[in-house]
Amino acid sequence: MYHCEICFYMITEQNELFEILEQMPQFLHFSHEYQRSVRAEAELTGRADVILADIRQTDAAETLAFLLSHMRKDTELIVLADQEQTALLTTKDDAEKITDIWVMPLTEAEFRFRLTRWQKTYKMGKDFWQTQSYLDTTINSVPHLIWYKDKEGAHMKVNEAFCKAVNKTMEQIEGRGHYYIWDIDPEEYAKGEFICMESEYEVMDKRETCIFDETVKIGDSMRELKTYKSPLFDLDGSVMGTVGVAIDVTQEKLYEQMMIRNANTDFLTGLYNRRYVYEFIDKQDNGHIAVYCIDLDHFKSVNDIYGHHEGDKALVLTAKTLQDTVPEGVIARMGGDEFLVVLTGVRTEEEVEQTRKMLKDRLDGEYSKHENFKKVSASVGSSYARTGRETFHHLFHRADEMMYREKESNR
Repeated sequence: MYHCEICFYMITEQNELFEILEQMPQFLHFSHEYQRSVRAEAELTGRADVILADIRQTDAAETLAFLLSHMRKDTELIVLADQEQTALLTTKDDAEKITDIWVMPLTEAEFRFRLTRWQKTYKMGKDFWQTQSYLDTTINSVPHLIWYKDKEGAHMKVNEAFCKAVNKTMEQIEGRGHYYIWDIDPEEYAKGEFICMESEYEVMDKRETCIFDETVKIGDSMRELKTYKSPLFDLDGSVMGTVGVAIDVTQEKLYEQMMIRNANTDFLTGLYNRRYVYEFIDKQDNGHIAVYCIDLDHFKSVNDIYGHHEGDKALVLTAKTLQDTVPEGVIARMGGDEFLVVLTGVRTEEEVEQTRKMLKDRLDGEYSKHENFKKVSASVGSSYARTGRETFHHLFHRADEMMYREKESNR
């Protein structure tokens, strides 16, 4: 995909060597430009991507010093020298700046071979650059945390989202371990509230991708992460580390909890709704259950006289009173001014009746404290049985019938 333009600059008195260079086949996505001079020139040296300098007929030290002072840092320098000059070049302090030294003379075939080998190596470097560019662009364009670790847990590479999460630079992170990066004290980690490093060992042991739900402390808040971790294999097939991708699902989990809460609760009172009650009952196995049906008497008059705003206040007051009276119960608003209380556990008939009367007394007492609710009272019916012996529908029906008998009595 990339395109690479290479400016070759050859310094030589031998025209035949330059002709061989010009005849070098060009790889796909590469284009060549050729320049030549007998002596090194500053302008051509500064422009060149690759310099082939035949220094056999020159002062080697002087020529090398000239080229190194005028060429760019990324320019590749290939020196064509005789055996004696080679020994001198390899002992100089600037020797590491020389890409390669070709000992002359070379046959035409040998010269072509070296050019081709250099060309393949050069292309390999550009291919590596492209692959690195693909990787960096990809991992830095996603909002998820991405990291690469060695077997000991040191971070070898991370993406920008990871740096932002831990508030550190890539240079600070590279080569560092878990505790430093996440600012976690080892003793605090031992409490088990944070990301488990043990999952890294599990991935390396299984030698396959594993998915984990993990928690990490970012700043002052705890974040929920869905992590995908895979083993990295060395040249010999052994595991040399892991790569991980973490998706922050904290907000999604909050949304999920909110949706579940909204689906199971009444918007006005915050109590459970009819849907939740039936799901709760379905999960009860071989226990004892008491059901209390509650309906407000003369509630309609509150709405008619004082408006629905006051009616809503009466419903909220009812909900709070029920919660304060039987905090251990499952309390629901079934609709309108109808409420339901479900209590589990072994009870006697007398205890069930005592609770029924307590609910009514507490409710009536709270209504009497409010000027607009003085005419309101509660009718409460109850039923009790062992689950499995009587259906909830039957229990609810019996409690509802009792509640309506009391309502008629109140009238």
